Amino acid sequence: MTAYQLIIAGSLTIILSYFFSEFSKKTNIPSVLMLILTGIIIGFYVDVDSDKLMQPLEVLGVVGLIMIVLEGALDLELSRDKLSLIKHSSLMALLVLLGSVLVIGVSIHLSLRMDLWESFLFATPLSVISSAIVIPSVENLHGHKKEFLIYESCISDILGIMLFYLLLGMLENDNKLAEFGKFSMNLIVTIVISIFTSFGLIFLFKYIKSKVKIFLFLAILIVLYAIEKSLHLSPLILILFFGLMLKNNELIFRGRLSGMISRMELRLMERNFHIITRETAFVLRTFFFIVFGITMELNSLLDVRALLLSLAIVLILFLLRYAGLYLFGRENMKPLLYIAPRGLITVLLFYTIPVDYHNHSFPTSVILYVVLITSLVMTYGLIKEKKATSGNRKMAPVEPVVDEDLLEDDLI
Repeated sequence: MTAYQLIIAGSLTIILSYFFSEFSKKTNIPSVLMLILTGIIIGFYVDVDSDKLMQPLEVLGVVGLIMIVLEGALDLELSRDKLSLIKHSSLMALLVLLGSVLVIGVSIHLSLRMDLWESFLFATPLSVISSAIVIPSVENLHGHKKEFLIYESCISDILGIMLFYLLLGMLENDNKLAEFGKFSMNLIVTIVISIFTSFGLIFLFKYIKSKVKIFLFLAILIVLYAIEKSLHLSPLILILFFGLMLKNNELIFRGRLSGMISRMELRLMERNFHIITRETAFVLRTFFFIVFGITMELNSLLDVRALLLSLAIVLILFLLRYAGLYLFGRENMKPLLYIAPRGLITVLLFYTIPVDYHNHSFPTSVILYVVLITSLVMTYGLIKEKKATSGNRKMAPVEPVVDEDLLEDDLI
């Protein structure tokens, strides 16, 4: 293809993704499903070397994940009355993740005769909720439901990645206890670095007078992410902390810190970051799922064993999710129960598994099946919630509109 043909193809892809997003808002069918299907169709008609697309897929996934987590963090407001919500969503993400890895890992071990630790490694990507799908899909939900799902999915991403690399380290190190101790120390170091780095970046914004700032800061964040990852730290914590500090700057920058940077500068920085990260995340998410669809081998979908294993995994995921929601006493479980899709992070972690641990007994089509089935379940839940909400609105009594100015005149 020529340069102009590539430009046209890329532009048409973004335009198509925009229409998918608008269609998704009206129907609650996730745009991700439409993007993957588009990629599969392109791969069917266009001869593409899938192996050459693996590295671009990983790059798109990593940068997309950074933008999506930052976008989610910039949507989250911290306050005293939300402490319970934050605590419950975090515990929910942790317990369901660990339970899913344990049960699915043992199931893979028994059914496919794989090594137990390798089974846990393969189970981890399947156990992580995709914030890349959740965040754009819950725009029509309101109040605590939306916030709960955003917190849960972002934290599930971060914990899932940390657990994945912990298990990978344990596979490579015979001394499991020493590896866990190393992991715990790295986690503490990551949190300390993330706090100081986030403060430093926000203060740095004040002293850069150039009109081009936001992409400079995004580049710095991506560089820091890559450096922390190469040092085996957990860099998504940095992205989450930076977004939360920026969004909730009035809680962080007060007292002596309030005089170091003005409230107006902080609001301007937060607003600009929000716009840029949302737009960038949209573009990266679009190309990631298109490329993922292109790389899929359709023949693998004919594997009945893979389909049955996928259905069993999905059943385990939703049973554990139901137990978690019941434990934390969520008053309306139906919409929350259905919204647990697997997506970008699942694909990204699966392709990160080193070649030495690839097991031919594990069908790769399980990943696509689980992504598709969990997305379809989410679609069903969102459509059902939309119908219920519409029905409640129709049944609600219409209150008369009172013109306060006329009322005051009458009283006078």
